Amino acid sequence: MSDWGKTYSLEDLDILSNELIGRFSDRKIWLFEGDLGAGKTTLIQSLCKKLGVAGDVNSPTFSLVNEYKSDVNAIIYHLDLYRLKTLDQALEIGLFELVDSGYFCLIEWASAIGFKPVKPYILLNIEHLNIIDRHISVKIYEN
Repeated sequence: MSDWGKTYSLEDLDILSNELIGRFSDRKIWLFEGDLGAGKTTLIQSLCKKLGVAGDVNSPTFSLVNEYKSDVNAIIYHLDLYRLKTLDQALEIGLFELVDSGYFCLIEWASAIGFKPVKPYILLNIEHLNIIDRHISVKIYEN
């Protein structure tokens, strides 16, 4: 495991997204943590745009899983596990099949059910510093 971090403003999201994709796109499972309102979904929207998703990217808070297609027909899964209570509930939505798919899986609130992938992944923790600035810490897990 190694670490990387950066302080950024909301105006820098596209630059940050490019940097994250450039550094970490070899890992397809990305876990996002941070307080409510820290900017997890906002960052995922920017990442999806950079990965070629042309349509809307919305929080899957109620649907639990959103599937997006990029401009090269690649699939990107966006999950929000905040409302789940157990790993059994994650089984019901196909979490393990999605992370085994080989496609990008961008997962908010994996900690809500204690989910830790058995494949290499990154954990992105977003800290809300003020109305504009955030700090992102990235931990790389090789498993």
